[in-house]
Amino acid sequence: MLKSNLLYLIQTLLIAGTIFLVVHRNARALQLQVLIWCCGVIGVMLRYGTEGQLGFYSNDQLLYVAVLRSLTDWRFTEPEMTSLYWWIEYSKIPYPLAALPLSIAGVHAALALKTVSLISLLALSHEILKRFKPVSLMRQLTTLFFSGCALIGSFFSVLALRETMMMYLVFRFTTDKSFVARLVSLSLLALLRSHLAAALIVAELVMIVWKRLRFRVRLGVAEVPAICLVGFSLGTAMFYWTYRGSQGYALLDRIQLPFATGDGLNQVSKVAANFVGLQFLMTHEAFIRLSIQELFILRVIFSDTVMIPLIFSLFCLVLGPQLRERHQFALLAFTIYVSIAINTSFNSFRQNIPLMPLMGMTVLDFLKSRSQFITTPSRHLHRELPPS
Repeated sequence: MLKSNLLYLIQTLLIAGTIFLVVHRNARALQLQVLIWCCGVIGVMLRYGTEGQLGFYSNDQLLYVAVLRSLTDWRFTEPEMTSLYWWIEYSKIPYPLAALPLSIAGVHAALALKTVSLISLLALSHEILKRFKPVSLMRQLTTLFFSGCALIGSFFSVLALRETMMMYLVFRFTTDKSFVARLVSLSLLALLRSHLAAALIVAELVMIVWKRLRFRVRLGVAEVPAICLVGFSLGTAMFYWTYRGSQGYALLDRIQLPFATGDGLNQVSKVAANFVGLQFLMTHEAFIRLSIQELFILRVIFSDTVMIPLIFSLFCLVLGPQLRERHQFALLAFTIYVSIAINTSFNSFRQNIPLMPLMGMTVLDFLKSRSQFITTPSRHLHRELPPS
């Protein structure tokens, strides 16, 4: 026990030291992220042990460690690994596969996965800071706060979970100009969380149509409600089409739009709760492990999970007619995504984390344009949807 803890500690320090040397010429906020990760990873291990830590916060970590160990030991003859379902859905293969080189080199499986989480966070943070160019450490941290890379991003970087990788891939899909790069990001997202990739694809297609309609019809203040209604309808339809399809329903019976039943207002309330980061208030108590008080405390600790969607929502409501195409895409993608998630038992702030950078960059655009929050010119999100 003591020997395994000591080895884990040494490996953590070596990895953190190596990454720190790589980023030491970059923004100071990145260096701070590495130090926080190192302290957090060591703290969790000392508190729960090298194996017991896998139950901390989420036991999904047990799954990813088991998958990584199977890959490391080349257990390809095991029955489950011979099925297509294992590779496409169960294993979330991009995440453990990225940690495979470290695991083969002898790094503890959990630590190898946590290293991938950290690298994903650093890559995303670097791109965000490069876009908005904050100078002082305080402005760097504030920029990272509003893009989900500070509190909640740092927390998930110390866990063997795939969230920070999905955050980075959503960013790449949204901002890359290369079709191939965007396709790769989308494909990896589909393997990590299929309904997130589906929401992004549908939002992209709808925005192409929406762009054409805007040249002919100006909705003014009704534009944001119209986008939300379209997203809500599409997300609901996508969920029931997929769910009922898996149940063997006929094609026409799979279709269901909002307000088709008496549950419509309840669905709207659940979607609205996601826009202010208080999903748990509309979640059935059977799916909540913590008390309401504990969940409120968590929202205070990880205040960015509330502040980002809340300010994003206010920005969209107040400046609806002035929204740029990239802002509309963020609104539509988020609405579609949460309209799918509310129909499952997994509607939580963790589900929304991959879209935090997308909403956060909209918030940063708003803050910069209104109060010169960032002193040097920003490149913003230059990527617009490709012409049809």
